[in-house]
Order: sequence, then C-alpha cells, then structure tokens
Amino acid sequence: MLMNSIDDYLPRPGRVVEWGMSRAALDAGAAAPEHPTPPSFVQENHLRRYIANEEAGAEHSPWMAVVFELPGALDTEAMAAALRAWITRHDTLLTWFRRAEDGGLRRHLVPAEAVDVRTSVVGDLSSGAEIREHLRRRLETATSPLGWPAFIMGAVVRDGSSTFYLGVDHVHTDGYSLLRVYDEIRRLYEAEVTGIPASLPEPGSHIEYSAVERSRAAALTRESPEVGRWLDFWRSGGGAPPVFPLDLGVAPGEEYPKVPLEVQLFDAVEADAFADICKAAGGGFAAGVFAALAIAAQELGGHDVYRALTVLQTRDQRRWRATQGWFITLAPVHFPVAGHGGFRDLVGTAQTAFSASRELVGAPVVRILELLGATEGLQAGPRAVPPMVSYIDTRRLAGSQEREKASFQALAGPGSGADVPIWVNRMWQQTYLKTTYPDTPVARGSVPRYLERVRRIVTAVVRTGDHRIGGDTAAPAAEAPQVWAPTP
Repeated sequence: MLMNSIDDYLPRPGRVVEWGMSRAALDAGAAAPEHPTPPSFVQENHLRRYIANEEAGAEHSPWMAVVFELPGALDTEAMAAALRAWITRHDTLLTWFRRAEDGGLRRHLVPAEAVDVRTSVVGDLSSGAEIREHLRRRLETATSPLGWPAFIMGAVVRDGSSTFYLGVDHVHTDGYSLLRVYDEIRRLYEAEVTGIPASLPEPGSHIEYSAVERSRAAALTRESPEVGRWLDFWRSGGGAPPVFPLDLGVAPGEEYPKVPLEVQLFDAVEADAFADICKAAGGGFAAGVFAALAIAAQELGGHDVYRALTVLQTRDQRRWRATQGWFITLAPVHFPVAGHGGFRDLVGTAQTAFSASRELVGAPVVRILELLGATEGLQAGPRAVPPMVSYIDTRRLAGSQEREKASFQALAGPGSGADVPIWVNRMWQQTYLKTTYPDTPVARGSVPRYLERVRRIVTAVVRTGDHRIGGDTAAPAAEAPQVWAPTP
C-alpha cells in the first residue's frame, strides 16, 4: 500500500460525484439507540485523543483515506447499491460515539435497514488541486467519530475511468482493513453491474470483537505476567517509552508540524533475496527489518540495546479475518545489539524478541496504561501518540495484485508530533519505508541520516549476504545493484 500526504495528491480532473445518506437515513442515525458494548480499548484511546485535540484547537487528521482507479464508464447507481451493501456488512460503519455527562463514551448503533445511499453531483472540477482541496474539506468536516456517518465516499468520473475515494475516521478502520476495501467494493460493484452475486467471506462483527477484548482484558491485573513484561520494558528505558535513536531537537512537551519521508528499500527481486537471507539466519522478513533498524541505531547513536513498539494485528480468530475495524495493539520489542558481529548474527535475536512481542497480543496497550499509567508515567498525556514500527506484507490480502494495478494508495493529512513512527510495507514490486518526523532543524538532518543508514544496511545485506556491524555501508555510486546468492 502506497502512503502519501494529501498535500501531494493531484488526481486528474473530472466530474466529482459523491454518495451520502438520505435525509431520512441521517435522522435515523441521529436517533439510533445506545448499544451496551463500549468501544474497544484502541477506539476509546483514539476518541479521547480526538476530543482532547478538538478542545485544544490543535491541528490533527484523525481520518484515513484511500483512492484507487476503476476502469470504464462508472454506473453511479450501481455503485450506490454496492456501497450500501458494503456499509451494512460492517457494524463498525453503523456506529457512532457520544461523550456522556459522566465523561464516559457511549456507542450508538444505526439499524442496517435505515441505510439509504444517494448519489449527488458536486460538479466538474477542472484541476487536480481543486479536487484535492474539495477532498480535504470533506475529510476535515464530514468524518467525525462523534456523528454518523463518520465516512465520505465519492469519485472523479471521466469517460474511460474513474478515481474512487473513501475517507473514514480511524476509529472505524486500520491499515489492514483499508487494504480490504478495494477488493470488497470492487466485487460488490461488479455484482450490481452484472447481476452475479459477489463471493465474499463472512465479515464478522467488530462490536463482538470489542466485547471479547474487554472481557479478556478484565482478567489482567498489575500482577499479571504480561503486565510485568511491559513494566520491565519501560523501566529498562528509565521509565520512558522508546524514542527515536538520534536527537530530534524537540523541546519537552512540545509538538511540531510533521514532515513526511519515504525511502525505497527493495524491488521485488531484492525483497525475495532479503527474505531468503533472513530465513537462513533464523528469522523472518520483519525480524530483518528490526535488525537493520537496530544496527543503524547502534552505529549512529551508540545504542547497545534496541527498544521499540511494534504494531500487532489482534484478529486472532477466523471470524474477524474480513471484518472492517481497528484490530491492533502495540507490544514492546527489545533486544541487545552489542555482542553481535553482523546482520546475520543479529536476525535470530531480533526474531526471538519479535516472537515474544506477539505473545502479548491479548494484553491491549491501553489496558496496560490503565493499570500502570498513573504511577509509572507511561503516557505523556491524552494527546500523546507513542512511536511505533509497523510492518505489513500487503501481498497476503485478497486482490493484492489487482489492487496495485489500480494505483491504490492511502492518503494522510497534516498534524503535529514529537517522534518518528515508521511503516514498512512490502508490495509485489517494491518494499518501502514511510515515516513522518517533527519539523525541526535537527530532525531534518538526523532522520534522513538514520533512514539512509538503514537503506545502506539492507542494500549491503542483499548484495553481499551480510552486513558487519560498524562496517562500511557505502556502496560505489556507479555500481549496478547485485543480489547475493549462496554458493550451491
């Protein structure tokens, strides 16, 4: 999945149409009864951060958006029917939240039969910039999680093709769910056009997941082994969460505008070679990524122990494999770098640490903060977002090759922060690293320097089969890329 800033998005001009709810549907949504299931832990944290940012007047972009191409002439009424079918498949899209007088968060569930999707024409917009600004306004004003619907749907229609767009508040989706959007909506649309029913898996219920997660987490106490492992992790860093390994020039408690940065790591052949090298060394692709990040932190920052938070999928039951919703938690990854001679020597250690982190998938980080935050200072405040490292192999999801051919990409908006989250996405033709960092003079030097070192490390691994920690990572500028292969 390509990830881009909306500031850089310039679609081709065309007639903009949108799909929204009828007046009757909006009225039914506003009157939807309260549902007893509370939000999931990550939903609750997001909602409280959303409210805190709104009350502080802070710039933030809590929405997620995707765009992709649809070939041929678009049948707008068939798409309206397809979108109704998609919305009613996923109960999180029928949900809105309310802050009660006691400060609690209440869920409201809109009846599926109330959903009535109507088509409207925005108009012919003559430039990509004009379309981008329209999309930006809609995302900023029409996707609040405290109302329904918390999503927008539209397309830029042309004679030979159309660009479809969808924006939804993060409370109802995650990266994995967004990757499923293309295949589901495309199949439902084709079903409406052809009359042949779409063959889609049962969607499952995010509301049921939220209830199960709450029930599991209720059994955790401060004395639980999972909580003890989290506490040891935080104390190993002096009672603070992990941070970027180099100086960012940020002042305590301050946030700064975010600067996006993308680094290409591999093409398809190089990614396969990297995976083979990692496997031979006792680890997976993700472990190799963590090993490279750790080596760069040691070589540039002198960190003999690598500490990070990784994103874990919490879809641990088959019934949630096709569910739209936010199914993640964070878990600690930490391992020593000192004492290892090179990349291949470190990969197995990184794999052990990554596997150990996956054992904490049933211990939601927000529940950990509830148990320890007040006394251990694990969260800086309600607006704080901890740094993390995310790895997704996007090839594993249905329709992945067609999705890439359709120029599928995710769009993100502006915001502020003080640290450096990292996303590594493996696609069929490329693997790349995406990040945002605080806009300070120091960070403008240190972040590109660190990520360039990561790129050089993985390039050395692919070309030679290893990287000696502390060794020369520079490759001759004129040298054509080569892929290492073991001796038969």
